[in-house]
Amino acid sequence: MIDPTWKRIAGFHLEDDGTLGAVWLAHDDISSIVHLYDAALFTREVPAVICTGIAARGRHLPMAWRKKDEAMSEKLDEAGVYMLPDPSADDPAMAEVISRDIWQRLRTGQFRVEKRVGEWLEEYRKFYRDGQAIPKAGFPLMAATRHAIEMLPYATAEYSGRKSMSNHPTMSIV
Repeated sequence: MIDPTWKRIAGFHLEDDGTLGAVWLAHDDISSIVHLYDAALFTREVPAVICTGIAARGRHLPMAWRKKDEAMSEKLDEAGVYMLPDPSADDPAMAEVISRDIWQRLRTGQFRVEKRVGEWLEEYRKFYRDGQAIPKAGFPLMAATRHAIEMLPYATAEYSGRKSMSNHPTMSIV
């Protein structure tokens, strides 16, 4: 189980063929560990099914997206999913920086993936670099992970871990 004080964020990426990949991450600010705990792959599915599937996993979690996917972002927003107000940059230079960050986190144990998230693990095993460039298509879960990692500063905690305590005793005024 993931500590409820860890900040959460999700991200999605829509491929040109209609395949949509979405990921859900938890981030511990103290240890800088990112934990990928859920992923979904929607292959040529209607938007209503996609919106329902994503909303069911936590509509209150901030969702990262890219500018090109604005139409789907609006549909998710209409379904009550909390969309970040601004898209991720998703330009080739930023994609390179974020991909290297993920790779570095994986190598140092600061990026962890649940074993039960088989679709993500399978896509990661197939992921390759085309020369010096990151593949532009065919890896929606990797792209969704990049969007979520880029927007990690906007992640929010489900529970702060702090109890509200007053410095003053309660008193009755008669």
